[in-house]
Amino acid sequence: MKREPKYSLLYAEDENYVRKAVVSFLDEEFCEIYEAEDGIEAFELYKQKKPDIIMTDIEMPKMDGLAFAQQVRQKDDTTPIIIMTAYSHKDYLLKATELNLVKYLIKPVDEDSLQEALKVCFAKIESKNPSVVDLGEGYRYDTFNHILSQKDKIIKLTEYQTKLLDILIKNRGRVVSYGQLENSIWYDYGMSKDALRCLVRDVRKVTYKGIIENISKMGYKVNLHE
Repeated sequence: MKREPKYSLLYAEDENYVRKAVVSFLDEEFCEIYEAEDGIEAFELYKQKKPDIIMTDIEMPKMDGLAFAQQVRQKDDTTPIIIMTAYSHKDYLLKATELNLVKYLIKPVDEDSLQEALKVCFAKIESKNPSVVDLGEGYRYDTFNHILSQKDKIIKLTEYQTKLLDILIKNRGRVVSYGQLENSIWYDYGMSKDALRCLVRDVRKVTYKGIIENISKMGYKVNLHE
Protein backbone atom coordinates (compact mmCIF):
# COMPACT_ATOMS: atom_id res chain seq x y z
CA MET A 1 0.00 0.00 0.00
CA LYS A 2 1.32 3.44 -0.89
CA ARG A 3 2.21 5.67 2.05
CA GLU A 4 -0.25 8.50 2.61
CA PRO A 5 1.67 11.80 2.39
CA LYS A 6 1.71 13.66 5.68
CA TYR A 7 4.86 15.81 5.57
CA SER A 8 5.74 19.11 3.93
CA LEU A 9 8.82 19.91 1.84
CA LEU A 10 10.61 23.19 1.16
CA TYR A 11 12.56 22.91 -2.10
CA ALA A 12 15.00 25.65 -3.16
CA GLU A 13 16.37 25.57 -6.72
CA ASP A 14 17.02 28.54 -9.02
CA GLU A 15 16.73 26.60 -12.29
CA ASN A 16 13.01 26.67 -12.98
CA TYR A 17 12.83 23.61 -15.25
CA VAL A 18 14.79 21.49 -12.75
CA ARG A 19 12.63 22.62 -9.85
CA LYS A 20 9.38 21.94 -11.69
CA ALA A 21 10.53 18.48 -12.77
CA VAL A 22 11.53 17.51 -9.22
CA VAL A 23 8.30 18.92 -7.76
CA SER A 24 6.30 16.90 -10.28
CA PHE A 25 8.24 13.76 -9.36
CA LEU A 26 7.74 14.30 -5.61
CA ASP A 27 4.17 15.55 -5.73
CA GLU A 28 2.67 12.33 -4.33
CA GLU A 29 5.30 12.06 -1.58
CA PHE A 30 4.29 15.25 0.26
CA CYS A 31 1.08 16.93 1.38
CA GLU A 32 2.65 20.34 0.64
CA ILE A 33 5.68 21.43 -1.40
CA TYR A 34 6.90 25.03 -1.04
CA GLU A 35 9.14 26.30 -3.86
CA ALA A 36 11.90 28.92 -3.65
CA GLU A 37 14.22 30.34 -6.32
CA ASP A 38 17.01 31.50 -3.99
CA GLY A 39 18.20 31.22 -0.42
CA ILE A 40 16.59 34.43 0.80
CA GLU A 41 13.16 33.38 -0.46
CA ALA A 42 13.75 29.89 0.96
CA PHE A 43 14.58 31.21 4.44
CA GLU A 44 11.47 33.40 4.49
CA LEU A 45 9.34 30.39 3.51
CA TYR A 46 11.07 28.30 6.17
CA LYS A 47 10.16 30.86 8.87
CA GLN A 48 6.60 31.16 7.62
CA LYS A 49 5.74 27.54 6.78
CA LYS A 50 7.96 25.48 9.12
CA PRO A 51 8.38 22.60 6.63
CA ASP A 52 9.13 19.08 7.83
CA ILE A 53 11.97 18.55 5.33
CA ILE A 54 14.25 20.96 3.43
CA MET A 55 15.91 20.22 0.10
CA THR A 56 18.15 22.85 -1.46
CA ASP A 57 20.61 23.37 -4.27
CA ILE A 58 23.90 25.01 -3.28
CA GLU A 59 24.49 27.29 -6.28
CA MET A 60 21.74 29.92 -6.10
CA PRO A 61 21.63 33.73 -6.42
CA LYS A 62 21.27 36.18 -3.50
CA MET A 63 21.99 33.50 -0.90
CA ASP A 64 23.43 30.07 -1.69
CA GLY A 65 22.15 26.79 -0.28
CA LEU A 66 24.86 26.40 2.36
CA ALA A 67 24.27 29.91 3.72
CA PHE A 68 20.53 29.16 3.79
CA ALA A 69 21.13 25.87 5.64
CA GLN A 70 23.42 27.67 8.11
CA GLN A 71 20.69 30.18 8.91
CA VAL A 72 18.20 27.35 9.46
CA ARG A 73 20.63 25.52 11.74
CA GLN A 74 21.05 28.63 13.91
CA LYS A 75 17.38 28.26 14.85
CA ASP A 76 16.73 24.57 14.32
CA ASP A 77 19.04 21.57 14.54
CA THR A 78 16.47 18.85 13.87
CA THR A 79 14.69 19.53 10.55
CA PRO A 80 16.21 17.13 7.97
CA ILE A 81 18.11 18.95 5.20
CA ILE A 82 19.21 17.51 1.85
CA ILE A 83 21.80 19.50 -0.12
CA MET A 84 22.28 19.09 -3.88
CA THR A 85 25.08 20.42 -6.06
CA ALA A 86 26.64 19.91 -9.45
CA TYR A 87 30.12 19.86 -7.88
CA SER A 88 31.82 17.41 -5.52
CA HIS A 89 33.88 20.13 -3.84
CA LYS A 90 35.87 19.30 -0.69
CA ASP A 91 35.01 22.59 1.05
CA TYR A 92 31.33 22.04 0.33
CA LEU A 93 31.50 18.53 1.76
CA LEU A 94 33.17 19.77 4.95
CA LYS A 95 30.62 22.52 5.43
CA ALA A 96 27.77 20.10 4.72
CA THR A 97 29.10 17.75 7.41
CA GLU A 98 29.18 20.58 9.95
CA LEU A 99 25.53 21.37 9.19
CA ASN A 100 24.29 17.91 10.22
CA LEU A 101 22.69 17.21 6.84
CA VAL A 102 20.83 14.05 5.93
CA LYS A 103 22.48 13.77 2.51
CA TYR A 104 24.79 15.57 0.11
CA LEU A 105 23.67 14.62 -3.41
CA ILE A 106 25.64 15.25 -6.59
CA LYS A 107 23.69 16.39 -9.66
CA PRO A 108 22.26 15.00 -11.78
CA VAL A 109 20.46 13.24 -8.93
CA ASP A 110 18.95 9.90 -9.86
CA GLU A 111 15.52 8.94 -8.58
CA ASP A 112 16.74 6.06 -6.42
CA SER A 113 19.26 8.23 -4.55
CA LEU A 114 16.64 10.89 -3.92
CA GLN A 115 14.11 8.33 -2.69
CA GLU A 116 16.68 6.81 -0.34
CA ALA A 117 17.53 10.23 1.08
CA LEU A 118 13.84 10.96 1.67
CA LYS A 119 13.35 7.62 3.41
CA VAL A 120 16.10 8.61 5.85
CA CYS A 121 14.34 11.96 6.40
CA PHE A 122 10.98 10.29 7.05
CA ALA A 123 12.59 7.84 9.50
CA LYS A 124 14.34 10.69 11.38
CA ILE A 125 11.07 12.59 11.73
CA GLU A 126 9.04 9.58 12.82
CA SER A 127 11.61 8.40 15.34
CA LYS A 128 11.35 11.73 17.16
CA ASN A 129 7.75 12.58 16.41
CA PRO A 130 5.23 9.76 16.89
CA SER A 131 1.95 10.52 15.16
CA VAL A 132 -0.06 10.23 18.40
CA VAL A 133 1.27 12.04 21.47
CA ASP A 134 0.24 11.84 25.13
CA LEU A 135 -0.73 15.26 26.47
CA GLY A 136 -1.39 14.07 30.00
CA GLU A 137 -4.63 13.90 31.99
CA GLY A 138 -5.92 11.30 29.51
CA TYR A 139 -5.63 13.63 26.49
CA ARG A 140 -4.03 12.46 23.24
CA TYR A 141 -3.37 14.35 20.02
CA ASP A 142 -3.09 12.76 16.57
CA THR A 143 -0.66 15.02 14.71
CA PHE A 144 -1.40 13.36 11.37
CA ASN A 145 -5.18 13.80 11.45
CA HIS A 146 -5.15 16.80 13.86
CA ILE A 147 -7.56 15.13 16.28
CA LEU A 148 -7.68 15.80 20.02
CA SER A 149 -9.27 13.10 22.16
CA GLN A 150 -9.73 12.11 25.76
CA LYS A 151 -10.30 8.39 26.21
CA ASP A 152 -13.03 7.63 23.64
CA LYS A 153 -14.23 11.21 23.25
CA ILE A 154 -13.14 13.43 20.34
CA ILE A 155 -12.81 17.09 21.30
CA LYS A 156 -13.59 19.60 18.58
CA LEU A 157 -10.93 22.24 17.93
CA THR A 158 -11.05 25.48 15.97
CA GLU A 159 -8.61 26.08 13.11
CA TYR A 160 -6.40 28.31 15.28
CA GLN A 161 -6.48 25.94 18.25
CA THR A 162 -5.32 23.16 15.92
CA LYS A 163 -2.50 25.35 14.55
CA LEU A 164 -1.36 26.22 18.06
CA LEU A 165 -1.19 22.57 19.16
CA ASP A 166 0.52 21.57 15.92
CA ILE A 167 3.39 24.05 16.24
CA LEU A 168 3.87 23.51 19.98
CA ILE A 169 3.97 19.72 19.59
CA LYS A 170 6.22 19.92 16.55
CA ASN A 171 8.64 21.99 18.67
CA ARG A 172 8.29 19.81 21.75
CA GLY A 173 10.97 20.23 24.35
CA ARG A 174 11.62 23.90 23.64
CA VAL A 175 9.96 27.29 23.94
CA VAL A 176 8.19 28.60 20.83
CA SER A 177 8.59 32.37 20.66
CA TYR A 178 5.70 34.78 20.26
CA GLY A 179 7.07 35.70 16.81
CA GLN A 180 7.14 32.08 15.66
CA LEU A 181 3.57 31.58 16.82
CA GLU A 182 2.47 34.72 14.99
CA ASN A 183 4.16 33.61 11.75
CA SER A 184 2.69 30.12 11.95
CA ILE A 185 -0.84 30.89 13.11
CA TRP A 186 -1.54 34.41 11.92
CA TYR A 187 0.90 34.58 9.01
CA ASP A 188 -1.59 36.42 6.78
CA TYR A 189 -2.12 39.32 9.21
CA GLY A 190 -0.88 40.63 12.51
CA MET A 191 -1.42 39.08 15.91
CA SER A 192 -2.05 40.86 19.19
CA LYS A 193 -0.72 39.54 22.49
CA ASP A 194 -4.34 39.41 23.71
CA ALA A 195 -5.30 37.18 20.77
CA LEU A 196 -2.53 34.72 21.62
CA ARG A 197 -3.39 34.72 25.32
CA CYS A 198 -7.05 34.08 24.49
CA LEU A 199 -6.09 31.23 22.15
CA VAL A 200 -3.92 29.57 24.81
CA ARG A 201 -6.67 30.04 27.39
CA ASP A 202 -9.22 28.42 25.07
CA VAL A 203 -6.99 25.37 24.50
CA ARG A 204 -6.53 25.05 28.26
CA LYS A 205 -10.31 25.19 28.69
CA VAL A 206 -10.88 22.19 26.43
CA THR A 207 -7.94 20.29 27.99
CA TYR A 208 -6.39 21.37 31.31
CA LYS A 209 -4.44 24.33 32.66
CA GLY A 210 -0.94 22.80 32.78
CA ILE A 211 -0.85 21.57 29.19
CA ILE A 212 0.69 24.82 27.86
CA GLU A 213 3.30 26.66 29.89
CA ASN A 214 3.95 30.38 29.51
CA ILE A 215 7.66 31.22 29.68
CA SER A 216 7.77 34.89 30.66
CA LYS A 217 8.96 37.28 27.92
CA MET A 218 9.87 34.34 25.68
CA GLY A 219 6.88 32.33 24.50
CA TYR A 220 5.06 29.08 25.19
CA LYS A 221 5.89 25.39 25.41
CA VAL A 222 3.74 22.28 25.53
CA ASN A 223 4.17 19.76 28.34
CA LEU A 224 4.04 16.24 26.93
CA HIS A 225 4.10 12.92 28.74
CA GLU A 226 6.67 10.88 26.81
